[in-house]
This record gives sequence, structure tokens and C-alpha cells, in this order.
Amino acid sequence: MPGAYVKDLHDSAPQIISQLPSVSTVVIHVGSNDLKRQQSEKLKDDFIALINSIQSTGKKCVISGPLPAPCFGDVKFSRLRQLHVWLKAFCAAKEIPFVDNFAAFFRRPELFRRDRLHLSFSGARLLSFNMNLTLETFTEKV
Repeated sequence: MPGAYVKDLHDSAPQIISQLPSVSTVVIHVGSNDLKRQQSEKLKDDFIALINSIQSTGKKCVISGPLPAPCFGDVKFSRLRQLHVWLKAFCAAKEIPFVDNFAAFFRRPELFRRDRLHLSFSGARLLSFNMNLTLETFTEKV
């Protein structure tokens, strides 16, 4: 859902999940668009509601952490870093697998397109690799 906010995904997740009964795990990669709203506590509440909504369907949930895009200025980068730290800690406390993308993408402009926001082919491959690695590790523990 390009351009989506966490709340958008929360509102549409039950319908999407109901159409995919064979899916056992849902990977969530959303949140960067919410940063421009400058409402950190609301964003946290929206993430908690989204995660609870997905888990209430009986599906497992994996959170893919935000990407530090080179186009972010100091203020937006600071909010993104705070979101990353909070999500990572929240997921650890709730035993939800977390894809930690921060270090892999930080100061790596070659992983982004010329717009410095969207991923290049190499960036998409790395994100996919990170997600797959987390999913494999997660499913081995189950």
C-alpha cells in the first residue's frame, strides 16, 4: 500500500487477511509516512492497534523496522531513529520478531533511487534478504 499510514493499514488489515486464509505470518513494513505528522505517541498507539488487530486474527506478526532514507533531514531522521528504538524495544518485550533494517541502510545512499526516498533494486534486494533472514530465524524457533 504505497503512501499508507499505520492507521490505513490497521483499517484494511482484517479484510486483506481474511482474503488470504493460508497465510500464517504477516510482515508489516509501514510507518515512515507517519513521521511527517509529528505525532509520536499517536504513531505508537497506531502500531500497537495494528499489531493487536493482526494477532487477533490468529496470524503471527513480524515488524520490519523503518529505513533511514538519505532524503530525511535532521528532524525527520531523529523521529525515525526514535521510532526505530521504540519499535525494536516494543517487539522484544512482546516477543514479536523485528527486522532491524537501520544499520544496513544507514548512510547507504546507493540503496536508494535518485529521489533518495524509494529503494533501488539493490536496496529492495537487501530489504527482502533482511525480511527472509528474520522469517527463517523466527520459523526455526517455532
